[in-house]
Parts: sequence; structure tokens; C-alpha cells
Amino acid sequence: MTPVRPKFTDPPLIERAISVVFEPLSDFSIGDYGLFWADIRSEFPTCEAMEPISFEREEFDGFRPKSSGIQVVSAKMPPRVAFRNSATGELVQVQNDRFGFNWIKTGDDHKYPHSEATLDRFFELLNRFIKYCDGRGLGPMQIIQCELTNVNIVLVSDVGETFADMATVFKLAPLEYKCDDILLEHQLVGSKHLILDDEKKPIGRVHTLGQPSLKVPTNEEAYRLDILARGAPFESSIDGARRFFDAAVSAVNAVFLASTTVAGRRFWGELNG
Repeated sequence: MTPVRPKFTDPPLIERAISVVFEPLSDFSIGDYGLFWADIRSEFPTCEAMEPISFEREEFDGFRPKSSGIQVVSAKMPPRVAFRNSATGELVQVQNDRFGFNWIKTGDDHKYPHSEATLDRFFELLNRFIKYCDGRGLGPMQIIQCELTNVNIVLVSDVGETFADMATVFKLAPLEYKCDDILLEHQLVGSKHLILDDEKKPIGRVHTLGQPSLKVPTNEEAYRLDILARGAPFESSIDGARRFFDAAVSAVNAVFLASTTVAGRRFWGELNG
């Protein structure tokens, strides 16, 4: 697949979430959360229990096996635990069938480290989790799906005065009508793209959702564009997952470029457009 790797001096990306779903580790217990935390606590000093993240498999007729998507969660243990470093904006999430890593922007001077760095960090932490599971006799880990999400936020005040001005940076349908008695207040935009391999077979999908939002914690009016790539690894292994994520990054970037205007990309300082 052709790599798509645009570079920006000030991209609107505020969060990247990377995760793998694997066959449930049946012997993973409540104590494993604490034991694994001991391995990474120097880098992730706080933890909290959360609701589980559900699993929705991407399906393709004749190409991927179908799944009901039904998930059974034991009431005997916290379904998901998050380990957080608020200073670096890094977050690790663990449940008995999922491992995830998030990079979260903590301030205007916190620069996104780009795709290669976030993927390398994800696989570094995933390998440490796999090593822990192997040491406890919980493996082997069979990866069945990979997910990558980019969250983009653009302030209304950066591009104009109302949500209608978002059309200067995003390719939105022209719903504004030249009439003094109406003003566009809300516009929800969604799309779905197939990710194709070199033989033009589907290996995943990119789901896009754009909508008005508020930037936390300032509650400034903003527009939020979420782009999620999801699909099965090329093989149920680390190498197979890495190959899918390389393709997923290109797909997410291509959808972002297709969703934004030339003026918007100039505003964010595109370096190789």
C-alpha cells in the first residue's frame, strides 16, 4: 500500500488512540491489574477502573468471519483499568481482551510526536504486557482486531465567528442559505471508507464523524472530527498487527486530507502538501 504521511507544524490532532483486541485471557484476574501496574507504575503513576470497551468486528462477505459482537463481562473483576501519566498525556488501558494506548495533548505547547513515534510507543508497551502475560502463563495472545482513532479539534474562533465558518477548513456540504432569518447552527458529517490491500480486497474500514463540540476545559465552541480505522491484523501476531496499523495510518491520513480544504491544511502548516 502507498504510504500517506503528511506533516504539519500545528495539526488539529488532540488525541490518538491505538488498541488491539485479542481472544479473552480466561485466567486474567483482578490481581493481574495490580501486578502489571507494578511493572509500569514509574511511567504511569495513577490508575482508575472504568467500564469495558465493547468489541465490534468489521465484516466483509466472503473475506472476514462474522461475529455477533456480544461480549460477556465477569462481575468478579473490574472490566477495564486505565493507567495514566497526566504530565506526558499518555494512557494505557487494559482489560482481559483488549490493550490500548492513548496520546493526549495536554496544552498548546504539547506537540504531537507523529505517527511513527506513537506506534513505536504503543508496541513497546504492548510487548511489555505480552511479556507479563507470558510470565504468568496467560498466553499466547491471539490478536483478532486492530483499532486506531485520531481526534481533531478546531476552534470556531480560529476560523471565523460561527459553525458555518468551518467550511473554510473542512469540506462540509453547503447547507447555508442566503437568508437573514436563518443561521446554520449544527451540522453532523459522517462517512465510511473501505481499506483495501494491494489486491484490492477489503481489510478494514475508516469511520469518520464530524460535529460541533466544546473544547474542554474552556468550553470554547469548536468542531470535532473523529477518524477511526478498524480491521483484522494481517496475521494474529505482533507483526501482523504492525502491518495493519501501517495501512491504517495511511488510510486515516488519506481520509483526513480528503475531508479538509487546501486553506485548512495551509492554516495547520502542511509541510509536504
